[in-house]
Amino acid sequence: MIAAEIIRVIFALMAVIGLIGLGALALRKAGLLTASGGFVRKRRLALVETLALDARRRLAIIKCDGAEHLVILGPNSETLIAENLEGAPESAGAAPTAENPFHIFERFAAQRRPAQDADNRNAA
Repeated sequence: MIAAEIIRVIFALMAVIGLIGLGALALRKAGLLTASGGFVRKRRLALVETLALDARRRLAIIKCDGAEHLVILGPNSETLIAENLEGAPESAGAAPTAENPFHIFERFAAQRRPAQDADNRNAA
């Protein structure tokens, strides 16, 4: 009789510990609890998207305080390409269009050409 009660207490203890673990897992999946056990505070910095350009460089969209910035990350340097980007297109679930995916680089180069031409004229 005593052995049966001990087994029942052990199974009840395991059930309670399991329920606590499932509750903690559910809170973590819902984003209400971090791995360190504290509640999550609103984050100011987020990595929106990355794209591998080659084996060493990546293109990243970083969101900070609601503003998005386009950055090229390399092994020894970071280059800011554009800041305060407009948000994602309204039809985010739509299929990609046939337009040039690197149009941001062309726009950046077009902005830089007049400044480079002026620098070249001054140097000559």
